[in-house]
Amino acid sequence: MLKSCFILRNVHGSTLYLTPFQIAAGSGSWDPDEEIRWYSCSSLSAHEKDSALLTLYSQIDRGVDRWIQDKRYIPRLLLGAIAFLVTYFFFSLAVRDPIPMVDELILASLASFLVAMYLIRRDKKSALAMKRRMELKQNASRGSFELLDGLACYEEYLVDCAALDPIDLADRLAKTGGQELPRLEIPTQNKGPWQADLALLLLDHVKLNEPHLQKRLRQVLDVQDNKTGDEALSARLLSLAMNGSLDLSMLALLVRISK
Repeated sequence: MLKSCFILRNVHGSTLYLTPFQIAAGSGSWDPDEEIRWYSCSSLSAHEKDSALLTLYSQIDRGVDRWIQDKRYIPRLLLGAIAFLVTYFFFSLAVRDPIPMVDELILASLASFLVAMYLIRRDKKSALAMKRRMELKQNASRGSFELLDGLACYEEYLVDCAALDPIDLADRLAKTGGQELPRLEIPTQNKGPWQADLALLLLDHVKLNEPHLQKRLRQVLDVQDNKTGDEALSARLLSLAMNGSLDLSMLALLVRISK
């Protein structure tokens, strides 16, 4: 099996390191023996390779934390319930107060919460978690880096959109200027299944890390599916772009790969 990762340079932002490991919820299916391959459109500097590996290490850490928590969920739930019951009945019998149950419930809930937090921290440092973490990171360190010419089309698209007047690009996104967004042209010889992988990873990255961009993407896609434009949306997009809160070029790329 092969896990494909992509390095996408953005003219208006930091380089994006897109990997399947960014979805921590799927960590239970990660295989330490799977080949990991990074794709970029041009040669990478030593700094970029290091950043790619550090990004992957960080995602593995989050994924293993999620995996061990899921694996130990039932024991943690039972121990938390036991802590709640023991604390509740102890204070119910040992302490008399003018308001029955209220103090006992608060203290029992606090005890259950503290036990759960302790177990979570302990599980993250357990031998089982450390072993899986090391296996995945050792495999990640063996990943290869290859050139993928088709990726250049995506980076060039970002550059082309950045060269447009922000008012024009906002109007195109909101369908108020009479012109469509630039087309994302991929030469036939460079097309392949990797495009679907890249689109999925990029959309997942935005969903996980840039909720504001995800929100605007939904709004623009709704407008793009309608026949009429939205002047208010165009003005809002332009305002956000002018104060540096929104990358219109990336938004345009996301619209193109979502269709």
